[in-house]
Amino acid sequence: MTTKLTQTKTNKRGIKYALGTDGNTFSVWKLCENYAAHRKGGMSFTWRYVEKNMTQDAAMVLFTRRGA
Repeated sequence: MTTKLTQTKTNKRGIKYALGTDGNTFSVWKLCENYAAHRKGGMSFTWRYVEKNMTQDAAMVLFTRRGA
């Protein structure tokens, strides 16, 4: 099943986090930046999960704490 990112937030260090849902469970995602020689500019961006299969309340607490 595909995860839909519903909210994004950037913390004071400039790290971007997102709250996602697949309809039943919730998850928190982080935008990661990696070196990629084949890409123009040398950087590749991918969303990687921090934690998956959470309740909405637990996901909101983690999302708020990470995005502060």
